[in-house]
Amino acid sequence: MNRFAFLLVLPLVLLSGCEGTAIAPQSRSPQSQPPPTTCGTPATTETQRVMEGLKPHCEGCHAQGTRGYFASVAAFQSLLVSDSRLVKAGSPDDSELVRLLEGRGTGAFKQMPIGQKSYAQLVSEGSATLSVQAVRAWIQGLGAQQRDSRPNPDAPRITRMSADQVQRALYQQLGLGYDDFFVNAKEFGFDMAESRGEDHLPLQSPDAIPAPRQYISGERYHGLGGGSVMNQVSADRTPAPTFALTLTQVSQRWCRRALAKPDNTALFPKGAARTANPADVKATLKRWSLHFLGERFTDAQVDELYADVFVPLATPTDTEPAYVGVCSYFIRHPHWIFY
Repeated sequence: MNRFAFLLVLPLVLLSGCEGTAIAPQSRSPQSQPPPTTCGTPATTETQRVMEGLKPHCEGCHAQGTRGYFASVAAFQSLLVSDSRLVKAGSPDDSELVRLLEGRGTGAFKQMPIGQKSYAQLVSEGSATLSVQAVRAWIQGLGAQQRDSRPNPDAPRITRMSADQVQRALYQQLGLGYDDFFVNAKEFGFDMAESRGEDHLPLQSPDAIPAPRQYISGERYHGLGGGSVMNQVSADRTPAPTFALTLTQVSQRWCRRALAKPDNTALFPKGAARTANPADVKATLKRWSLHFLGERFTDAQVDELYADVFVPLATPTDTEPAYVGVCSYFIRHPHWIFY
């Protein structure tokens, strides 16, 4: 098996952090703050209280990945409190966190949480219990913060796409949609998603509306790590073998379906040649690298992909297996799976 055929690299980037960081007693003033250590400034009990107060309104977007501030107390301390770009110890007015909560952020986002109402507005309505003034007082009492310079091997800074994200991305990039896999049906008076055929390898969340009538499409959704309240299955974003196998099967079958779909311009826009001519094929591979990964392969990368994947799968009379193989290769590329 060549190294491109079933590529699924599982990279981990180490994150500065201090595993098992203890929570220090609350300090009343910067002078009494626990001294910084090589392991980073420990979180105080007040820091933990602030985190728990903000968590219900923030963890939905900040529980994983590079901005997983609310994954744990240690993550909150290391990623947010000890980052002077977000929290300026002793100076609430100069802290971006406060500005975001008050709806006057200076970066890409003007408020947190994202939506119609800022955190400060949620507080005024009684939806949030921790006041912005309490956050300000906490920052005012913070002393100098030091980030841990040692890597934590258990803290990946990348996140695997969820099952819902995989489904949406495949629908968009392959030019497919709900109607390609399901028709509407009713059972016991409820709307159900009736599969057009198991050979299409449909997948649908058991919690979706309409819910899939055939359970196997829900099993495939779970195979990609999708959770379900109805089935009491927790979401899983680990790069597990089941995820790799399910994604391989789905990507190959859905790529074949996309290539066979009439008037589908997702993979071959109007004017793009679908031939066995090496120049045409390489032009497609370069276009697909941008389409799927957001990066344009170099000529050397395209030549290697053409020689290692397309050519071995092509036959004298049929290029479909070769195009399916390359399409599936991009979907199983680590730059597609992780973000």
